[in-house]
Amino acid sequence: MDERITVEICMGTTCYVMGGAQLAGIADRLPEEWKDRIAVKGMRCSGACQQGDRVGRAPFVRVGGKLIAEADEGKVLAAIREALAH
Repeated sequence: MDERITVEICMGTTCYVMGGAQLAGIADRLPEEWKDRIAVKGMRCSGACQQGDRVGRAPFVRVGGKLIAEADEGKVLAAIREALAH
């Protein structure tokens, strides 16, 4: 079996309020064929928001180590799809 792709959702206050709370349940909404290949977990503040506009705005999610700014379910699913293709 291939290594699992880790999806880390920032649970720092800003990210949580800006949409991280809603993203926390994304594991339940993954397509069935992805569920055994994806590990979803929360992370403490990523610190990305402290870098200003260089990296974007909250909420932040990492998919396989790749940082996604202004994350929403569509962006996260697209990043997972891309990671699974590689």
